[in-house]
Amino acid sequence: MYEISFEKPHKLTDGDETTLTVADYDDVGSMFILELEGGTTRSVGKQLIESVEESDG
Repeated sequence: MYEISFEKPHKLTDGDETTLTVADYDDVGSMFILELEGGTTRSVGKQLIESVEESDG
């Protein structure tokens, strides 16, 4: 599990939240492919993400 921190609230986060827990992610150059907990994937530009850290989940 990983915790993604966005610079600003994002449509993938809940309301005013800026963090999102994901199952996994891939770094594909200018974007991250996020594997959400439900098994779906979303791509997000790196410029929107402040940090990616491992989470205890």
